[in-house]
Amino acid sequence: MFQDIRKFMLLLYLEKLIFVFLWLLFAVYAFAGEPIAFEEIIVTPGRFTIQEGTQSTLSLSKKEVDLYPLIDNDIMRAAQIFPGVISNDFSARFSVRGGEKDEILVRLDGMELFDPYHLQDFGGAVSIIDLGLISRADLLMGGFPAEFGDKMSGVFDITAREGNREQVSVNLGLDLINAHALIEGPLSEKGSWIFSARRGYIDLILALMDTNEDLNPRYTDLFGKVVYDLTDQDKLTVNSFYAWDRNLIQGNDLENNLDSDYSNSMLWTKWRHSFSQSIWSNLFIFNGWANRDRQKGVDGIDQRDFSFLGTKGEFVARMLNSHTIRCGLEWRWSTVEYNYAVREQRAGIEQYQQIRAEINDNGSILKAYLQDEWQLHPIIAINIGTRYLAQDYRRPDVQRHEVSPRDALAVNPMENLVLRGAWGLYHQPINLMTIPVEDEIQDVGRAQAAMHYVFGAEFTSGRNLLIQAEGYYKKLENLSGQIRDFGRKTQIFINPGAGYVNGFDLFISQAISDQLTWSLGYAYAIAKEKLENQEFYRQSDQRHAITLNSGYQFSPRWYL
Repeated sequence: MFQDIRKFMLLLYLEKLIFVFLWLLFAVYAFAGEPIAFEEIIVTPGRFTIQEGTQSTLSLSKKEVDLYPLIDNDIMRAAQIFPGVISNDFSARFSVRGGEKDEILVRLDGMELFDPYHLQDFGGAVSIIDLGLISRADLLMGGFPAEFGDKMSGVFDITAREGNREQVSVNLGLDLINAHALIEGPLSEKGSWIFSARRGYIDLILALMDTNEDLNPRYTDLFGKVVYDLTDQDKLTVNSFYAWDRNLIQGNDLENNLDSDYSNSMLWTKWRHSFSQSIWSNLFIFNGWANRDRQKGVDGIDQRDFSFLGTKGEFVARMLNSHTIRCGLEWRWSTVEYNYAVREQRAGIEQYQQIRAEINDNGSILKAYLQDEWQLHPIIAINIGTRYLAQDYRRPDVQRHEVSPRDALAVNPMENLVLRGAWGLYHQPINLMTIPVEDEIQDVGRAQAAMHYVFGAEFTSGRNLLIQAEGYYKKLENLSGQIRDFGRKTQIFINPGAGYVNGFDLFISQAISDQLTWSLGYAYAIAKEKLENQEFYRQSDQRHAITLNSGYQFSPRWYL
């Protein structure tokens, strides 16, 4: 009964949203005089940007990030310098504001990436994206708009740079754990190409060490991007990547021996057509493959094969200097095979349970969104939108679609001060490629859901100082997986079903001079899951976290 009422209310909201949007659009066209050019207000809260050549206090330049003491110079680790990001030194994976690590949407040039990490048997220690390829990266930690979907905590949206259109150049290098090569150059007079390759050599380092185990982790990745200007209004981009991992652990303890293989690849094309400077569209066609073959202990088997293909279209129109309308539609077909078997220890020392899963399935998913970012006054901007998602491979006893409405408001009462607030419903579906078979789930049910409430303030002083503070509350429902409480005794509980996160972030960044910069981040969060009348802290619970970065440039070639 409750689900029917909720569904009815969401449909009413969607109908009301479309009606109000069309009425306002008609009113603007019918009654507006000369359009007023406003200075753009960024509506989305919890947003940080890394990009090339930036001078904005809202952004960190990629050059600056290159100089941070990051392991492997990893773009995923670069996100960990911001408050509210939860991570550790052993993994490039991160979570934001009390969410789990699988609640982050990672996109590269507009396409969602599936599990983009190397060394997955070690927690995903390295991402598959070379920092040298990056032109821009946006981190959104809450209240993000309707164009981003399928994840309920955050978005890491990465743009790869284009190749050099003037001349061929080669960059070869070594860091702590990788050897890499990057080659780029022009493609006639209308395009460019760029290609990179990396090979980790942790296995060579471990071979020099005297250990009781034979450790042999190896990985490599390849990336290519070709850009070609078909006409003055049309641009064609082709992206591809391939990542491969192999890990071998052999010792005296047969239960902990491991032999694993991973591969992950994707190819996509994007055709961008510009109708004018303010109206354009993107059409994507994509195809991907991923597999895992993992043999652990005596009888542990984890074999997974995934493939998918699909298409999506996006349309953006800036109208009357005050509206930016975005809409999109995506269709994806997936096919999967699972062969999973493991003995899992329960609460007692001698008590084991055999978990088995054999799945061979396929199906499609349909996604759509509509949003309008409207600067309705020189000091007020709003973003209203909604997403729709439908999966045809869900269990027959659950509804096969969700609607996710979202609203955000920004007010600029003073020249240097912006106040932001956001509310939204965020659904994270289990798709065929992410069925948690390790938690004894072998079918696809309802999507996980999070309700976001965000409020914050941002103060800037010229281009030298940024102070950003945000508070948030997230209500979680229909959580997937199981609670694991690793205390004195390991216990495994059933699906928690619900939870909540609340917290506060503070970020201060300042350029004291052309040579000296510093930033300070502070985060406080409580993240809990509920099981009947009991509450348990999530693995991403974070009380007090402080991040301090400082840099001084002695000369053009020396930087501390």
